[in-house]
Amino acid sequence: MIKYLLTLIIFSGFYCIGQTVSSITKIETSYQNCLEKGINKKGCSYKFYKQVDSLLNATYKNLTLKLNAQRIKELKMDQKIWLLKRDIYFKVAYDEVKGKGIEEGTEDFIITFNDKKSQLVIARAIVLLNYD
Repeated sequence: MIKYLLTLIIFSGFYCIGQTVSSITKIETSYQNCLEKGINKKGCSYKFYKQVDSLLNATYKNLTLKLNAQRIKELKMDQKIWLLKRDIYFKVAYDEVKGKGIEEGTEDFIITFNDKKSQLVIARAIVLLNYD
């Protein structure tokens, strides 16, 4: 019976990870399809960032439901540190895009900057999926 329960727990964990990775893939595919239409690409990039950020938030909240009090405390501290690093990364990414000679406020600038932000957020979501 214990083997059965452990197997069920392990496979349900993989299913959740697979579901979220699948969600990321779907969001990325939807984003690429939106960009390929060539209409309102800036809106596509804003939507993409909002979707991956929402996914990260949901992943974080779901993780807090699975952890004990000590692990939640550790996760919260880890998340605070990540948020500080994220803010720094966003400033650096902004300057990098600006440094490439892409004019601020243009569609290319916004898309490039949002892509950089989105990739960082996706990376964090994947880290949280593997948090143990």
